[in-house]
Formats: sequence, structure tokens, C-alpha cells
Amino acid sequence: MITQAVLCLSCIREHLKYSKMKIVLNSRLPAMLLLALLLAAAACSTQAPTAPLTMEQTAEGKWVIVDSQKTALYDVFIYDNGPDYPAEGLIRVVKNGKIGYADAKTYVLVIEPQFDCAFPFENGKAKVSNQCKTVKDGEYSVWESDAWQYVDKRGK
Repeated sequence: MITQAVLCLSCIREHLKYSKMKIVLNSRLPAMLLLALLLAAAACSTQAPTAPLTMEQTAEGKWVIVDSQKTALYDVFIYDNGPDYPAEGLIRVVKNGKIGYADAKTYVLVIEPQFDCAFPFENGKAKVSNQCKTVKDGEYSVWESDAWQYVDKRGK
């Protein structure tokens, strides 16, 4: 019941934010309702953007993440001739030649693009480097580096 109240209050808060209305709290509100209002406000401030992001293929065949206005925010890393496969809930994305990670369902950035080479997550870690080179290996290419590091899902 409290969860439903928090969700409803969260929706009300979003509506009020866009309609520029103000809530006047009545001093007779029960303490639980006041607590629910505070929890809803805190939850809303940490949520992802309300407009969903989507993955689309451009006319040129490139995979990109776009916002509701169809503005390309970043490219999707290409793996095996298609968009990157989700690994532990994340996909790799590219911006300005650097690789980062986005949520595989919402496409919200989780780790800003900052790496020259970045492998998919495995067991909570991803192997990354900013000192790597791409080497041709038959019909494939591989990354080589003497400076591999591991990052967690917070980028640390």
C-alpha cells in the first residue's frame, strides 16, 4: 500500500512539475502521508529521464540511441556486424571515438564514453584501456594493450 502511494505521489509530483503548480502542505496531514511525499520526491530526483530513449538504425545503416525528438545522442558499438549485445544489463556505446556503457533497456548512460577499448561486462567487471591498438587477425580485428584495467558498473 505504501509502495502504491509512493508511485501515485511520484506521478502527481511529475504532473505538478510540468504544470508549474505548487503543493501547499496542510499541517493536519498524517505523518505517514508526509513521509510518503518525501520518499516520492526523493525517488523522482534520481529517476531516469521521463522521455524514453530508443535505439534506431539510420538510413546509412548506423545504430544510434535517440531521444524523443529523434536527436542522435550517441552511437551503439558495432559487434559482429550489428548493435552490441547486452552483457549484464549494459551495452557499449560510442561518442567522439570513445566507448562507454548504457543500460540495455532504457539506453540511459551508465558510464560516460571515455575508453579507447572496452570489452563487455563479465562477473561485474569490464576490461578497458586508453592505451590500446586494433590489430587485424584474419577476417577479424582484436584489441591489444599493455595497460588493461577493470572497471565496475560505476566506472571505478
